Amino acid sequence: MQYVKRFLLCSFILFFLSQTALSENWPQWRGPQQDGSSPETGLPQIKEGPNDTLWTATLPGAGTSTPIVWDSYVFITAADKASKTVQAIALNADNGQILWKVNLGANRTIENVYDMTAPSPVTDGKHVWFMAGSGDLAAFTMDGKPVWQRNLAKEYGEFALCFGYSSSPLLYEGILYIAVMQNEKPDAYGLNKDRTEPIDSYLLAVDSLTGETRWKQIRDTDAEDASREAYITPYPYEWNGRKEIIIPAGECVTGHDPATGAELWRWWFTPPDRRSDTEHNVPTPVAQDGLIFIIRPERRPLFALRAGGKGLMDDTILAWTFQDNKCWIASPVLYRNRLYVLQEQQRKMVCIEPQTGRIVWQHKLPVKGVFQASPTAADGKVYCISMNGQVVVLAAGDEYKLISSADFNEKLCRSAIVPAEGKIYLRAGSKLHCFGKHTKN
Repeated sequence: MQYVKRFLLCSFILFFLSQTALSENWPQWRGPQQDGSSPETGLPQIKEGPNDTLWTATLPGAGTSTPIVWDSYVFITAADKASKTVQAIALNADNGQILWKVNLGANRTIENVYDMTAPSPVTDGKHVWFMAGSGDLAAFTMDGKPVWQRNLAKEYGEFALCFGYSSSPLLYEGILYIAVMQNEKPDAYGLNKDRTEPIDSYLLAVDSLTGETRWKQIRDTDAEDASREAYITPYPYEWNGRKEIIIPAGECVTGHDPATGAELWRWWFTPPDRRSDTEHNVPTPVAQDGLIFIIRPERRPLFALRAGGKGLMDDTILAWTFQDNKCWIASPVLYRNRLYVLQEQQRKMVCIEPQTGRIVWQHKLPVKGVFQASPTAADGKVYCISMNGQVVVLAAGDEYKLISSADFNEKLCRSAIVPAEGKIYLRAGSKLHCFGKHTKN
């Protein structure tokens, strides 16, 4: 009888847990697992007509950084047109009230192309770090007290990228990893006019608590001009006990020792059909079960590389290749053992079995505008937002299914949709929308 009671009690607990929504913070650009996904369940709906909107906050201006969420805090950057600055902003997750904002640095804008707001913040729940495309990097306590600030562009030279610096800092085991993969020409885009020698690309490790540089690793390549540039965020991966930071840029992929920056391995994209104009890497990699998924620039193949490489790797590192890939900007999502790859200009989603590269399904999405924002996944769904603010929510699984859609009728929507702490955050223009379940009085 006692055994039966214990069995029934355990069964009840398991049932209760299965019915309880999981909540998770979204601490940095690609979420808690660095793959664009969250274990969140029981999320609200985004759809036309009556929906689960909790609040809408008006920011000081537009921007392209993705909101970062930790408990009751939401962090984001925005371009303030009046002061021509980038504002670091903290909001209350419950009501959208701006708790504090700080002038992070000067903004530089090319209309409809870029500004300095692209890098997303990062937090560990004790501190929050903001970076701007101007090179301004700063740490604050959660309530907005400054801890340290520095400007990497003033220290190492203006960032020379065609579409402005857009990489987000990676926080990994207490260190901020910052990738600056840029044009080598000293006169590129009218920057660094006082320099005559070629400009280095580099991976920088910064102590998150002090702001001091731990190391700076020069990352060389024989790619030329804009093909040296990359807008990726460094990706951390541990496999068979080895930790590394993965960087795809300059027509190759490298893995680096997090402690020293030393290059552990390198693989050149194949075949070497190089051009110097537009071959810059944008999507951030993801990895699973010893495979690293890398997208080559200019709507060319997606490669699955075997982890654990040493030195200069040949094509035996390749597990499989998705030759028909047309993705160029959006980062892929790994979720429930499926790889989701958004084909931005084709307005199509491709679902892939990550172990084999088998196409599970591919389907056109019901939107008019193209995509640039990376998709995210949670609660059995994949969330996408087009450049003009059209949202599509798909079922995650082995069949294409459109769950819902909504149109926010905005311009230049490049921020990823964020599921966190039982809510969904969506940035459109100068508005930040929060969706959540309404509580009854």
